[in-house]
Amino acid sequence: MLERNRVVGQRIARVMSAAAGMQDVPVASDPAELRGRLSDRPLLLGCDAADLELALEWAAERYPSMHLLVWTSGSTDAVLHAALREPRLSSIVGWPSFASMPRPWEIALAVRRILKPLALPPRLSDLLSWGATIVKWRPRTSEDRDRTVAEVAHWAERAGAPARVAERLAALAHELLMNAMYDAPVDGRGRPRYTHDRRRDIVLEENEIPTLRLGADGAHIALQAHDPFGGLRRHHVFEGITRGLSARGEGSACAPVLDTSRGGAGLGMLKIYAAGAVLVVDVAPTSSTMVTSFWDLDVNPREFRSLPASIHYFERSTSAVETLERGGW
Repeated sequence: MLERNRVVGQRIARVMSAAAGMQDVPVASDPAELRGRLSDRPLLLGCDAADLELALEWAAERYPSMHLLVWTSGSTDAVLHAALREPRLSSIVGWPSFASMPRPWEIALAVRRILKPLALPPRLSDLLSWGATIVKWRPRTSEDRDRTVAEVAHWAERAGAPARVAERLAALAHELLMNAMYDAPVDGRGRPRYTHDRRRDIVLEENEIPTLRLGADGAHIALQAHDPFGGLRRHHVFEGITRGLSARGEGSACAPVLDTSRGGAGLGMLKIYAAGAVLVVDVAPTSSTMVTSFWDLDVNPREFRSLPASIHYFERSTSAVETLERGGW
């Protein structure tokens, strides 16, 4: 790990080591010193966005086996554009300005999922504090979707979210369900079934029904959409976000912000990313897509808008998904 602040570096290294089965995690503030301590095939480099260019150079020219985990307390725009170019950069951790280090659970999640890509993903309850309540819906029709969205707002307020935040969570639930119900389903030949008309009322087949979960532990609310198709790809996520950032920067209402090419959460990725503090996308190609957004109840909405948002994209094998479902996911 390359971290200029040695105290922060030691804290992050402890989390990384625990998540990696107590493997050794060399920490240095000087790149030359760190290089001297690395093996020939390091698996993962964690660093601040200030060292992003150096990390990208190492990954491209020196260490082909190395994945990247980057944190930042500033804008994530440059790191997102870098992730679009470099597939080994899949975890970008937004470091809240009021915290003494990046969120430990995010560091642990990224390390475990990067080092063990075939392992089962954590359940939503595993990513919240012990004792969290999880509410689940399986909307089959357009009417079910609208009822679910209304109930999300209700449960968010019951969990302690201010009314405006509850409304935003409901809007996010609607976006996630539109993607999961209209854009994700495909037929046996891989052709989209419903994406041609998102205004049409639909009734899904049993094997097409998505699952929406809301989890709350008193400090956080999480909203997770799960569809059984796995059509969302890494480029859908990062292209969608960076396209939206470019359009927003240009201030053009005509810029192509939306990706209308399908994929399950392929529409409005910037909107989904910016909606919460942390976005986790976990995909098993052709089998499962899970998109999870986390909100911090202790951060007021005005302050939230100025904080960098995290994003993690992971892919796992279909066999892992089948094992997870047999275990009662």
